Amino acid sequence: MSRTRCANLENELKRLRSELEQVTFERDKYKKLFDVSGDALSIVDLQSGTFVECNTAAIEMHGINSKEAFLQLTPADISPKHQPCGQSSEQLAKQYIEKTQQEGAQLFQWTHCRPDGSTFPCLVSLTSVQFHGEELILAIGRDITEIVQAQQKLDEAHSDIKHYQKAYQREKEKFEHFVNLAPVGIAINFMQDGSFDYVNQEFGNITGYSVEELNQMDYWQLTPKKYEQQEYKQLEDLKMRGRYGPYAKEYIHKSGKVFPVLLSGIKITDSDEIDFIWSVVQDTTRQKEVEAQIQKAKDEADSFAIRMQLANDSAEIGVWEWDLISNELIWDDWMFKLYGVTAGQFSGVYEAWENSVHPDDLEFVRSKLASAVQGEGVYDPEFRVVHPNGDIRTMKASAEIIKDKLGVPIKVIGVNYDVTDKVAVIEKLAAAKLAAENSVKAKSDFLANMSHEIRTPMNAILGGLQLLQSAELDSDNRKTLANAAFSAQSLLTIINDILDYSKIESNKLELENAPISFADILDSVKYDLDALISNKGLEFAIIIDKQFKDQWLGDLVRVKQILLNLASNAVKFTESGSVNIHLAETVLNEKAAVIVEVCDTGIGMNAEAQNCIFDRFAQADTSTTRKYGGTGLGMSITASLVKLMQGSIELSSEQGKGTHIRVILPIDKNTQASRTPPKEIIISPQT
Repeated sequence: MSRTRCANLENELKRLRSELEQVTFERDKYKKLFDVSGDALSIVDLQSGTFVECNTAAIEMHGINSKEAFLQLTPADISPKHQPCGQSSEQLAKQYIEKTQQEGAQLFQWTHCRPDGSTFPCLVSLTSVQFHGEELILAIGRDITEIVQAQQKLDEAHSDIKHYQKAYQREKEKFEHFVNLAPVGIAINFMQDGSFDYVNQEFGNITGYSVEELNQMDYWQLTPKKYEQQEYKQLEDLKMRGRYGPYAKEYIHKSGKVFPVLLSGIKITDSDEIDFIWSVVQDTTRQKEVEAQIQKAKDEADSFAIRMQLANDSAEIGVWEWDLISNELIWDDWMFKLYGVTAGQFSGVYEAWENSVHPDDLEFVRSKLASAVQGEGVYDPEFRVVHPNGDIRTMKASAEIIKDKLGVPIKVIGVNYDVTDKVAVIEKLAAAKLAAENSVKAKSDFLANMSHEIRTPMNAILGGLQLLQSAELDSDNRKTLANAAFSAQSLLTIINDILDYSKIESNKLELENAPISFADILDSVKYDLDALISNKGLEFAIIIDKQFKDQWLGDLVRVKQILLNLASNAVKFTESGSVNIHLAETVLNEKAAVIVEVCDTGIGMNAEAQNCIFDRFAQADTSTTRKYGGTGLGMSITASLVKLMQGSIELSSEQGKGTHIRVILPIDKNTQASRTPPKEIIISPQT
């Protein structure tokens, strides 16, 4: 063999040895990064449902004796039967796996269990990976209560280099695929200057930089200056122990925003004696927010509990809880006070409450409670309890039924408070109300009977006086006769007012519903007041809006009574000037209505008089009664009639300057009416 050929073979051998060393280094690098991660990493084969790979952190975190034992387990073996939310762990795990396959990587909180039966909370991320036809799930877990850092020894190199190269290439591709899809940041830095040698896509997502940008940077550019001393300490730990973390710090986002991160890492030295820092980085912003929310919720719960206790103490409300499964009954301090027993006298079971209920009320409250538990009613009874010393108190209770996820009642939580005094007061008020109603009824019956009895002879007197008016009398007698007729008519008006008042007060007044014309009613009102208007020389005008259609259904007598009362008062209390009545249409409570406005230039009223004008037997003052007469019932009856028609009445007035009254009557339209009133009617004063 020639020397040249020997030299070539020797060079080829050196090249192969160098490639072997590099391949070994690459394999060890990625395998060790997986094995020594501070987070628990495991891979699940979805076809078999078992673990096919895990790291030491996963074994230690779950309290398993060995990797071989762990790989014999399924995810269900390291989870309790149910999660804290009440759902089945198996069913919930299937849901997360389906979401991982459909939507991508999932990050959520999970409760795991160890062989000794203990459980612990864990932050879990799942990533779905298709590799060589295998459907795998990468699970990354971190114990929230105490992050366990562990490293797993590297597998010994395969003796057969061809077999090793093939296996290594497969593992390298798989691991790089997992690393790039992992929902945690992974970074490799040169220990000498902190520059990045490798970062995965998630690390770029966390920091806001692209992978290309990060490969031109170092971790000092991501670290706020305030962490400089801590960084040096972590580097010292790394040099002495070969690892660092968990280390909580902050990163500077590309946007300039500072956010919290949690790092764990190890030192790796390659074949060229170059030291690298291999780090797993997690953005803990969401975790911090959750912790803050949990703390806030705890603080709010504590505050609410204090406020509830203060409220209960202030209102003397007792709180109780009955466990339907164990029959245990729990009372707070106020329940003992309300039932007159001590904690030592209380057996703590449901029957203890039944024994305190008054025998006559027991069946009633027992039935109410049973119906509420069965979902057939509400538990809000009022019942009596008997204290050990014989005192009887009345309780008001209410409760809510607590059910499990299947809708089965498991607890009843309720309150009791003493309403003995309230019940006594209500009984007294009921008796007083009955007595008052009887008194009012007797008064109304008396007024109605007396009004009827008086009105009969009064009609006879008026008839006689009217007959006398046609007789030949001298001026003195005719004047006396006119005064007598006026007084008799006034007395009849008073009697009619009292009769209407008694009907309204006893709710015996009923309204008719027949076609009416407001123009005709106002003509009739004007006719009734014509003599008084003429004597005073007043201007009296009825103004009807051009859009007003006089087609209505209502009670002719009562509508005229309202308008006559308003118009006669306006004329009565106006010595000079004018009285105007405006008629228009509007809508009240989505129903067609008539607006009647009566304006006068009379004596007006002060604020005090306006406040009581609609009260029964009330007038502006005693001088008004002396000068103008009347019972003071007219405006009260008018207001009552307006209210009976579901309408409204408003009054505004100024003493010495007149009064303005606005009435709205929501009555039915008469669709059959054909009469169209004149657009405007103005009646000149009679002189």
